[in-house]
Amino acid sequence: MRLLGIDSSQPSGSAALLENQSILSQKTNPNPESRANPALALVDAVLSDSAVELKALDGFAITTGPGSFTGLRVGISLIKGFVLSLEKPFVGVSTLEALAATVSPEVSDVICPVLDARKKEIYSALFQYQESHLVRLTKDAVFSPEELCRVVSRPTVFLGNGLETYKNYLQDRLGKRMVSGDEFIQCCPAAGAARLAAQRFRKEKSFDLNTLQINYIRKPEAEINLKA
Repeated sequence: MRLLGIDSSQPSGSAALLENQSILSQKTNPNPESRANPALALVDAVLSDSAVELKALDGFAITTGPGSFTGLRVGISLIKGFVLSLEKPFVGVSTLEALAATVSPEVSDVICPVLDARKKEIYSALFQYQESHLVRLTKDAVFSPEELCRVVSRPTVFLGNGLETYKNYLQDRLGKRMVSGDEFIQCCPAAGAARLAAQRFRKEKSFDLNTLQINYIRKPEAEINLKA
């Protein structure tokens, strides 16, 4: 089974092509500071690398949030176009869960992906491998850094772009409970999403684009301003 994974929820977006859980190719945005969303270019790159055409895919995996509101809309729109034109199914995967799935299954500690939610807040959730299967311990939520520290009670592997802002704060408060995830990361988020989708494909695959919803967690700023 060949699955194409896409993550456009973060500036460091990624795409990956998997065949029977093996990564044929994976690409990450080389210029995350750019405002341009490279999702389609990354998809083209992984397909070209693998000499695989879109029509030869069995389906798609897409991260559905939380993350960049604009980036998420770009990725969802891209997947909708693929599904409509190719009539191939998709599986939506939480961005935080896809991030956790980039960590090696050999890690026994709790895994805590963190995304910068702006406004001095963090998107996060807790996961852990149990018999090599990633298990969710908490739901996706938005935390203040202080609130997240109260949730972490034991050694926990941290990863994600939220560390660019909050790494020092978390280290100061958590001490040995904070473990860097750098050495345990095996793949990009798009590949993590595709691996999870492959495990769930038989039960969760869908052609119904009405079910493909973005998990913003927090309302978009434009919606908040409109109500105000």
